[in-house]
Amino acid sequence: MHVSTNSSAVSSSPQDFDLSSNRSLCSLQILASYIGHTSSDGSLDAASNFLNHTLSTITSPEFSQIVVMYFWYDFIGAESWKHPDRPPVRKTSQAKRSEEVLRHRGLFEAFRRVHKVRDFRLQLCANVWAPAGEYSVGILKEVLAEETANGGFNCFPSKPFVSYFPCSTRL
Repeated sequence: MHVSTNSSAVSSSPQDFDLSSNRSLCSLQILASYIGHTSSDGSLDAASNFLNHTLSTITSPEFSQIVVMYFWYDFIGAESWKHPDRPPVRKTSQAKRSEEVLRHRGLFEAFRRVHKVRDFRLQLCANVWAPAGEYSVGILKEVLAEETANGGFNCFPSKPFVSYFPCSTRL
């Protein structure tokens, strides 16, 4: 069973989202765009607080994984498919690619903080239109490799991994 969070859930009170009655929950699926980054003072933002609360309500012994869904708009180098005459992936400079890697790394801090509430395996899933897939998966793998090399996942029960779920159309 997957429980997906969405913008209305994140904007509601954390107490309104309680998973303690679900005894068979295996995986929690959340959109990367709703996690956000930590604020300048190091505190968790509202979405991270929401995720922290949600994890604390999970009582299912089957729960083991959080799947973070990334879409085309989560990547600087993936062009919006509102422009069918343009290529779906722009060639990006090394500076822009570094900026993108840094932006994605901000999410990992939130996951390290909520990991203190409960153990889980972390899966990053690029759900993008096929031509943008190679770029998106490459960014996620680069971010994971750098984080892993810096010991960012030492507290996790297993190394996070990247998966790819291609969209068949531009929607």
